[in-house]
Amino acid sequence: MEIIFGLMLTICFSGAYIPQIFKIVKNKSSKDVSFIMLFVNFMGYSSGLLYVILQNNPGFWLWVNYSFGLIATSVCMIIWGKYNV
Repeated sequence: MEIIFGLMLTICFSGAYIPQIFKIVKNKSSKDVSFIMLFVNFMGYSSGLLYVILQNNPGFWLWVNYSFGLIATSVCMIIWGKYNV
């Protein structure tokens, strides 16, 4: 059961950026995406990842979630910058 919830956690939080990334690339515009929201999420995932690094045994799924979330947010921010019109 833990694996199912861990997968759902990671897919839902990290995967939420995938449709946004595709939309920005497809429309070649990031005008409908808030950079502040991306930045706040970036800071949240960064803080979460630092938190699990500083813990002795934070749990595998927190590592996975914060790592993939940080990657997805970073990619979205890069694509946002590329298509910022």
